Amino acid sequence: MDLGLKHKSVIVTGGASHIGQAIVFAFAGEGARLAIIDKDTAQAERTATEAKQRGAPHVTVVSADLTSHSAADEACQHAMQQLGGIDVLAANVGANWPKFFLETPPDSWDQLLHLNLSAAMSCVRAVLPRMIEQRRGSIVATASTAAFGEPRQSVYAAAKAGVVAFMKTIALEYGRYGVRANLVAPGLVLPDEEEELGTESIWRDRNSIMNDAQTEYVVRNTPLRRLSRPQDIANSVLFLASDETGRQLTGQMLTVSGGFAMR
Repeated sequence: MDLGLKHKSVIVTGGASHIGQAIVFAFAGEGARLAIIDKDTAQAERTATEAKQRGAPHVTVVSADLTSHSAADEACQHAMQQLGGIDVLAANVGANWPKFFLETPPDSWDQLLHLNLSAAMSCVRAVLPRMIEQRRGSIVATASTAAFGEPRQSVYAAAKAGVVAFMKTIALEYGRYGVRANLVAPGLVLPDEEEELGTESIWRDRNSIMNDAQTEYVVRNTPLRRLSRPQDIANSVLFLASDETGRQLTGQMLTVSGGFAMR
């Protein structure tokens, strides 16, 4: 099926590796024009090179730390200038360092909240005026099943729950301008290969996030008895982003977890 994304202008935040990289490659396969915003410039450049090989006619890399509102705004403005506009924003950047709440130092709360919530808000704020002006646009944010509540995820869960509420509110406020705002909520997603990870990826130290015993627990409690892969999330982002498949979808969240979280 033609998703109608050929030559569309797409910004992917956190697009250098893991889920973000898979999102970039999925849009590249549809012939979209891409901007990758990531602070891991070297890995983003490698992803951009492969995206071109996969069919993207244009890929630009913008280096930025999206925890700063001004840096996020500047990065998105530069990306839109390079692309000549904006049709889709995939607000994907985020990270987590799982710990029980009392083991999570308060000085790390701001970092987690800025990276997982404020970054999405800043990027949405940057692209909305252009989308409103052209009376069309699709925003897909990466949430998490942690937003429903999961052990060792307290601050991250709070941030991702905030993303869910934020995107649903954007859908309510700006739908009348033709702007659609949706979410994908992955469960546990392991990298396909270590080579896809840059030096900034949290998955470089996988055991600090999810050791083998914890991974086996998730698989046993997943109805499909398998973990999601980055491509599974990317396919859902395409589905929501496309006006062919998602024309009447806004304020919605696809939970992609093999049934681990059915909410």
